[in-house]
Amino acid sequence: MSLKKVLSLALALLVTGGGLQAQKILVGADFETRFDNREYANNDFNESQTLFSARLTPRFGVEWQEKNQLVVGVEMLQNFGQYNPQGDRFLSDVKPLMYYRFKTPNVQANAGIFNRKELMGDYSAAFFSDSTRFYHNRLSGFLGRYVSTQREKTYVEMAIDWEGMYSEASREMFRILSAGRYTTRPGFYIGYAFSMFHFAGSKLNENVTDNLLLNPYIGWEFNAFFDFDIQGGVLFAPQRGRSVDYAWRKPYGGQLDVTISRWGLKIENNLYLGKNLQPLRNYVANPLTGLTYGQDGLYAGESFYATTKHIYNRTWVGYDRRFFHDTMHVEAGMVFHYDGTGLGTQQVVQLSVDIQRLFDIGPKKPAHHPGPRPGYRH
Repeated sequence: MSLKKVLSLALALLVTGGGLQAQKILVGADFETRFDNREYANNDFNESQTLFSARLTPRFGVEWQEKNQLVVGVEMLQNFGQYNPQGDRFLSDVKPLMYYRFKTPNVQANAGIFNRKELMGDYSAAFFSDSTRFYHNRLSGFLGRYVSTQREKTYVEMAIDWEGMYSEASREMFRILSAGRYTTRPGFYIGYAFSMFHFAGSKLNENVTDNLLLNPYIGWEFNAFFDFDIQGGVLFAPQRGRSVDYAWRKPYGGQLDVTISRWGLKIENNLYLGKNLQPLRNYVANPLTGLTYGQDGLYAGESFYATTKHIYNRTWVGYDRRFFHDTMHVEAGMVFHYDGTGLGTQQVVQLSVDIQRLFDIGPKKPAHHPGPRPGYRH
């Protein structure tokens, strides 16, 4: 969809919504730029590369009755230094954003194409790697969530992301996500994250692969000069490649996450001990192209979870802080990865800006003039 068409659609929405009560125009924009340098020569389960990109997403929409929003936008991505031999592309990628959102203090529902940031769940890197979060940042489908106003950080959510349409050129793919958390008492919590990825075939390559991942966990948050968050859980990943052998593989393991932070400085360590959570990674997924499941997109999680050495440790040391009423987020640090074969390093710098403004355009309520007080004489 071209930028001109998106702007025309936004204007049409604003004009046709003129009769709604308590109506507002929404104008906003997201901007993100990320530098990610990966030096994994010593590791067997991931590869070195440098990713450097910027993305701008202007948004326009209508809000009415303080609970409903209808939003359209366009996402413009540029990969720095990308070589384009045709020379006819101004940007690396342009994609639409369009969704309806209903939101109250307890309930939220989204429908359409919306940003991954709408998710509240705690999905570990076994579900989504940091590059997946940045480059596959849109969900196409639905999201529903309930948040308790009685217990802090207590919620449950479910979403569906339709990632591919059945055709000659692409696979049919969709992912069901769910997450929840319950605060048992101040500082202590239990929760879960779940993903079911239906990785089906195309018209030229008929096969279906089921990939599930479940992560129940318990945790404890407390302050002792520094802010601590200690979380322990289990990762269970049943999966079946029907084009391989129809056998269910059921790898599992345990993960311990420890985060220490203060003044924006942060140390985070994630230790996984267990089996290879991506056992189909090196099997051929598409005989026509020779692509393996790892190359063809079956796994959205961090590739280090494919370790066959029964250990993966990730340590983040850096700065992570929000400014200006959470409109700007700065993240910079070093990440150390140990996969049982060697130590790899990653340098990350990311700047994110999210601004939004509402303008009243609906009819204003008439001013209330109280009548004369009892006993008042004209």
